[in-house]
Amino acid sequence: MQGFVLEDTEEKIMELLYTYWKDGSFFVGFLNDYPDDSTQGISLAELEESLIEIYEVKQEEKKHLETIRKIGRIKIPA
Repeated sequence: MQGFVLEDTEEKIMELLYTYWKDGSFFVGFLNDYPDDSTQGISLAELEESLIEIYEVKQEEKKHLETIRKIGRIKIPA
C-alpha cells in the first residue's frame, strides 16, 4: 500500500495516491494501488469520493481474499 498515515490531533488520516485526468466533461482516475479499478466523477471532489469507496470495498475484500496485487522487491547481482 502506498498510502501515508498523517497524524492529526484527534484522529489518524491516511493519504492515498491516485492518478487522474480530464476526459471530456468527466474526471477519470484510479488509486495507484488498484490501477484496474478506475472510476469517474463530474468534479474532482466527486471522483475522490468514488476513489474512497473503491478503497473501502478493496479493504473489505482484503479480509476475505488474498488475491489483491501487492508490490514486492527482489535483489539481483548487478
